[in-house]
Amino acid sequence: MPQSSAFGPYRVLKNLLPKHKRKTPPTLADDVPFGRVHSDHMLTCDFIPQKGGWQSLEIQPYGPFTLAPDAVVFHYGQQIFEGMKAYRTPGVQNQLSLFRPDLNAGRMFRSAGRLGMEPVPEDLFLQAVKEIVSIDHEWALPSPGALYIRPALIPLDEGVSYRASQAFRFFVILSPSKNYYAGEEGVCVAVERRDVRAVPGGCGEAKCGGNYAAALPGLSRARKLGAEQVLWLDGIEHRYVEEVGAMNVMFVYGRKIVTPALTGSILRGVTRQSVIELARSFGYEVEEKRVDVNEMLADARSGKLTEAFGCGTAAVISPIDTFLDGDDRVAVNHGKVGETSVRLKQALLNIQNGQADDPFSWRVAVPCNAH
Repeated sequence: MPQSSAFGPYRVLKNLLPKHKRKTPPTLADDVPFGRVHSDHMLTCDFIPQKGGWQSLEIQPYGPFTLAPDAVVFHYGQQIFEGMKAYRTPGVQNQLSLFRPDLNAGRMFRSAGRLGMEPVPEDLFLQAVKEIVSIDHEWALPSPGALYIRPALIPLDEGVSYRASQAFRFFVILSPSKNYYAGEEGVCVAVERRDVRAVPGGCGEAKCGGNYAAALPGLSRARKLGAEQVLWLDGIEHRYVEEVGAMNVMFVYGRKIVTPALTGSILRGVTRQSVIELARSFGYEVEEKRVDVNEMLADARSGKLTEAFGCGTAAVISPIDTFLDGDDRVAVNHGKVGETSVRLKQALLNIQNGQADDPFSWRVAVPCNAH
């Protein structure tokens, strides 16, 4: 039966909750591979035009969907997702905090439009995330861990004729999350001179699965060279830096931070925006502009470039200590992690997990329910 909710106006079905308990949530001491362990439940909400649009939010046991082999999701690439986290606050019981969830809601809305999908209303998105986090809050690992949240939208139409789907499924799953990269060592990044991840007018600014699939061959080549990630360049001149792996990228010149400008082929990262705002509050100059890869590598060789790092939800901030460019190996800051990346990462984590004040009002509290 539909139940009322303190999180929003959409109806919620929770009738399965009292009957379902899968297993004990892990601890920080356990082996928890990123994204491979899931909480007890998932949330689904279907958009069915014949039934009036968006249906009730349904919280049910985590498990597989049943889809036909000719389901549009398998054939024509309509698929988008988001990545976000919920955090425990030390000393605060029965409450988790989301980090800037309104930005994720807005980005998913825009991604849906670019892929010809029915956009998830932002208030539905926010209510859905709060509902499932409240139910499975016990799966959030304490700091430095968190609860990773994966909202996604897929089409439900069937038939292999090429067209946009009319029916969709929005769903949210949760994973206990430890640090994406262990320790504070820098990573090695290979410059990709052949493949590109996006082009102007394409889907680079949307968070869709196709962007990540097309990046896999480059990542495989980078890892064979001993690098952890790929530095992606623009799709026209193969000259200007865009992203690093699945993260935005930033370059530090003393008290100045430079990051590629958002040109339509670069993801509008929530962490990217937060780092920019945080750095400016610390007195850093931040410039968003086109970054010539050859000039950047020359600056690293000369020591003018003092640090480089990737930033994203999973890793937060990942320092870069080396660039591989063909046979050339270019160290950044003599291969050492710099103080700016460490300072920004710790300050951002402290705000996210409640160990510091939140002067920007980025945290959104979610009261947790027992069931």
